[in-house]
Amino acid sequence: RLLHVYPRAHNIDIESTVTLSDVCTKYQEASKIVNLALTGLVSQCIPGAKIIDLCNFGTTVIDASAAKLYTKKVNGKEAIEKGVAFPVCISVNEIVCNHSPLVSEELPVLKTGDVVKIDLGCHIDGYISVAAHTLIVPQNAEDKVTESDDEMGNVAVAAYNAMLVAVSTIKSGGKNEDVTTAVERVAKHYGVSPISSVRMHQMKRFVIDGVKEVALHSPTPDELKEFGEEKVPACEFEQAEVYAID
Repeated sequence: RLLHVYPRAHNIDIESTVTLSDVCTKYQEASKIVNLALTGLVSQCIPGAKIIDLCNFGTTVIDASAAKLYTKKVNGKEAIEKGVAFPVCISVNEIVCNHSPLVSEELPVLKTGDVVKIDLGCHIDGYISVAAHTLIVPQNAEDKVTESDDEMGNVAVAAYNAMLVAVSTIKSGGKNEDVTTAVERVAKHYGVSPISSVRMHQMKRFVIDGVKEVALHSPTPDELKEFGEEKVPACEFEQAEVYAID
């Protein structure tokens, strides 16, 4: 999910601000590509599918689609870099995220009922769009709906609503701890737990994980000691910043 906060003229970075039409267009084109790849990946998550094949498919879609844009060359080389900004990751069941295997790895194929998390990213000239989706593998390619138990339903709806709440809470002048508190309230309502190690990040040109972060969960002193997690420093959102809602 891509979000930008509207700017004020005296506080902008000319290099990367979304107020410039060309920059905004590059974000939009990158977003179209990741959504295209994501849609194709969702349709291919069926019983028997190999994770490495899915990753290769998504990468091919991103690279091929990006290659059609901004083709001007300078001294024989393309003037604008573009392509994969974040590896296509297929994380199954208890694996939370960031699983992009090597070709040499032997992995089980997908089976009905597997919970699959898809992550991927594309950039045009360093302006990054990322996308993600969670699904349950159906019985076959024709099935559009897969039955799930109440726990899976609660955690899916909680994640979706937490995303909506986070989007509405990230605004100029707001604080990152306000977003964390809002996400925790949604999780509590549905009886689920935010994953403390997952964080939202500010994105800049060619920087996918910026300095400013948002935690999904405020770790207790015991959790900080036991798991070695670092507490996210407090920060304030500023106009014209871009964030990945993760």
